[in-house]
Amino acid sequence: MSKSGRMGDLEAIFEILVTSYAHKDGSLPAEGDLCWRPATDAYETDEFFIVQMDLAGLDPSQVEVLADEESLLVRGIREEAVSVGKKHFHKMEIRVGPFARRVPLTVTVDPSSAEARYRNGFLCVTFRKGSGKRRNQSQIAINR
Repeated sequence: MSKSGRMGDLEAIFEILVTSYAHKDGSLPAEGDLCWRPATDAYETDEFFIVQMDLAGLDPSQVEVLADEESLLVRGIREEAVSVGKKHFHKMEIRVGPFARRVPLTVTVDPSSAEARYRNGFLCVTFRKGSGKRRNQSQIAINR
């Protein structure tokens, strides 16, 4: 078998693995599963701690945002934009399938103050600085 034939076989196997993993049972990935990690900024202002994540092309209903006083966990699945027929990639940089990203909250925040907004492909989660009551991890609804 030629080298190009083996590469084609590897590409086909890779596509099958990525596609089947992304759709394995419709559930969101567990942290530590085979996932991609979206680019993320975390910064603070005088009043807020803000986490901004690049989640272009995502349906916000496919994203779960969880927070406690120690960390923010964002996870979900990015579906392929176009899934017509068999593909032969020449370049593959846009990650699809499950993703998960845990961001440590490096300042004291009130987790109950968290607000999430998805606009123009970016998820922005804002926490008010200061102490809140200790509580278990809670889900944050995403506003548009």
